[in-house]
Amino acid sequence: MYLYHGTTAKIGAIDFTKCRLRTDFGRGFYMTDKMGTARDWAVGKPSIEVRVPTVMRYEFNDAIFTDTSVDRQRFNAPDKAWLDFVKDNRRKESTLMVSKEPRHNYDVVSGPIADDKVVDVVIEYCNSIISAEEAITRIKALPSVIQVSIHTALALSYILSVSYSQRKSSKWSDWSF
Repeated sequence: MYLYHGTTAKIGAIDFTKCRLRTDFGRGFYMTDKMGTARDWAVGKPSIEVRVPTVMRYEFNDAIFTDTSVDRQRFNAPDKAWLDFVKDNRRKESTLMVSKEPRHNYDVVSGPIADDKVVDVVIEYCNSIISAEEAITRIKALPSVIQVSIHTALALSYILSVSYSQRKSSKWSDWSF
């Protein structure tokens, strides 16, 4: 199985310390099963430096989703459990509190993305402006994109190969290793 990550430069080794805090599924390395989505991420990422939109393609051993030694969480749809999980991972904490990132013990998490359109709904839910039911109804009306985040060295060990494609002069290159 292939998963894709859109970025602005070729990635060597995945470094969890460089991953963003307070994301949908917590600090981790995020991918999607849709190459077009990863390309959109690569082109849309802001950068101070001049960078080249790049899509990293990771071939994963499918056993990551069935092996009992892998602790995983899968959300099949935007439901209350998913919404509360995203809310917990995105919440800000007092500067006096040291928060664990990610805020769970899963090796891998998969489920719907709280993209730019969804994030506004999640924020309204987090701020108790709307109910969980209202948030879920509004989110289900938006196109669904699945994301997969990995959070541990164990999950990294399921990567079989890595390749990349870069956009130059408005064309994407073939896959390079």
